[in-house]
Amino acid sequence: MSLNAERSYKMKLRDVENAFKYRRIPYPKRSVELIALLAISCTFFLFMHTNKLNSRLKEMEVKLQPSEFSALGLTGNHISGHDAGKHDDINTLHGTYQYLKSTGQLWRLNPKFLNNTKFHTGDVIYYNRVPKTGSETLTELMIRLGKKNHFQNARSPFSKAVGVYWDAERQHQEAVRIMELQEDYAFVYVEHMNYMNVRPFHLPQPIYINMIRDPVERVISWFYYIRTPWNSVKNFEVSGKFPNRSHFVKNFEDCVLTSDPECRYYYGLMFKDDPGDHKRQSLFFCGHSPICEPFNTPGAIERAKQNVERDFSVIGSWEDVNVTLTVLENYIPRFFKGSMELYYEPINGLAFKKQNINPWKPKISERIKRIMRANFTQEYDFYYFCKQRLYRQYFAINRHLHF
Repeated sequence: MSLNAERSYKMKLRDVENAFKYRRIPYPKRSVELIALLAISCTFFLFMHTNKLNSRLKEMEVKLQPSEFSALGLTGNHISGHDAGKHDDINTLHGTYQYLKSTGQLWRLNPKFLNNTKFHTGDVIYYNRVPKTGSETLTELMIRLGKKNHFQNARSPFSKAVGVYWDAERQHQEAVRIMELQEDYAFVYVEHMNYMNVRPFHLPQPIYINMIRDPVERVISWFYYIRTPWNSVKNFEVSGKFPNRSHFVKNFEDCVLTSDPECRYYYGLMFKDDPGDHKRQSLFFCGHSPICEPFNTPGAIERAKQNVERDFSVIGSWEDVNVTLTVLENYIPRFFKGSMELYYEPINGLAFKKQNINPWKPKISERIKRIMRANFTQEYDFYYFCKQRLYRQYFAINRHLHF
């Protein structure tokens, strides 16, 4: 190499070293790190953006109105497994609509004739909640609505036993006790108790509301609810006793198939023979009369229907969440105005925070459910009666819907 060539080579090498030294061009290692950092940043940004879009999509999806779901053959927001594929069944939202339309009854529906709220003599709600129908969710919703719509909420303590078969004197005492809790003009009282007619006591006529659920699904839910750790702790605080191990490991399907005393669903079975199992959903609407006691009997169901038609403003179901909230808002606006918006409120809405979810409840086979349904015929008759009544109330304020 000539002297000039060698000098030229050294000058170029010095220029390159100075360039790296003063960062005019990045070191190769730093370039790789920078590219990796940019890649991670882009990935994180895309993840956050996609997650946000997904959340918005879910929010919009749950806000779809029942008419849009029904166009797809769904009952409100949900259709139970044994009803799938029977979208013209009169016991579904779609089927009720088609029946009312085909018989010419749809256009004659009038909210004035389907709303018992007008018969109340004070802004007082009795919510004699049925166990395992999502009553905690509705109770929480009313607590939030109370702050917004300015009304008082009160409920019975957990330690108080479910109110069943009170005599007339006890019913009078309970009705007076409830009224003594009222401090504000608008008042909601919540308790697990049978329907109670206050007319004989000459007290203000309240607004009655309640929730229902598929009878078999409700019984299964109750079976596993009483075996949850939190329920056992609550019962221990009241009774000072824990159930034995066999109680917690009992399997529902085996319980049904072996006719275990806890899982007997015989026609006419009396409450005294199986207290506390809550198999009678209709009991909370029938009342405290002896006719209400025999399980799955026509007399109890007819009495329950009469009380519903005469006194209950709304009987909803979380199986038809949008229908239920719409009817509550329109038929009892003093208390339920804004309930749909509050229920679907982003992040804090109850639609995204289910109450009393039980991770210990396994999936029960359809075979077992079919066996049970055969013994719940009258209970299902009452359940569908209430669902059809709810649908009629809904269609009375939404007659323009097209299915």
